Amino acid sequence: MRQFASLLAKSPAYVSKVEARGEIPSPELLCQIAGLLKADLEELLALAKSSHLERTAKEIDARQAAALALFRKHKR
Repeated sequence: MRQFASLLAKSPAYVSKVEARGEIPSPELLCQIAGLLKADLEELLALAKSSHLERTAKEIDARQAAALALFRKHKR
């Protein structure tokens, strides 16, 4: 990851945020990442979008479940 971050002129911490926590890089950086990975930019964007939507849906489901549980607890 350090070498990849160096090639992007970014810190390993930033690359980790992009990879693990869904940080959305700038369009220029996305093009640079696609070039380094020799990946199709449209495919890379589609994968990122899918991953982000899945993660967001899980977060919404968890918050909804917590809110409902709290509501039901106080309703008694």
